[in-house]
Amino acid sequence: MKKLLPEEVRALGAHHAEREAAKDLSAVMGTLSANPVYDYPVLGKKFSGRDKAERFYQYFFANFSPNVVDAQLLQEWCNESSVAQEYDVTLSFSGKKETYRILGVLFVDGDKLGGETVHASEQAIRRMLGPIFDELEDR
Repeated sequence: MKKLLPEEVRALGAHHAEREAAKDLSAVMGTLSANPVYDYPVLGKKFSGRDKAERFYQYFFANFSPNVVDAQLLQEWCNESSVAQEYDVTLSFSGKKETYRILGVLFVDGDKLGGETVHASEQAIRRMLGPIFDELEDR
């Protein structure tokens, strides 16, 4: 399997983020490897597998994304094995705004994304995951 160059990793991460913003489930799933892992070190928890990833994105697109009122990419770092993207994301629920700093490290598995390590507050993670939060496993 071909190893990606840093600029290819950056392009893959950008494509994933663009399709995520567009709520394009098929395209987002197309960026992922056969067994993606989503890791939440702040909690010492994770989930893995395409089925859970698809359920996550279905929830995320229906319940998180519609509440995003602003998202600013603050920094991005890239190498041949990962792309890290740091955001400030502002959500609005019932007219009340919440801003979260989220650092996502998308890592490569072959020529796809093998998942993401997400550094964020527990509340932000709960907002992103919804019912999948209760299904997280120990790391």
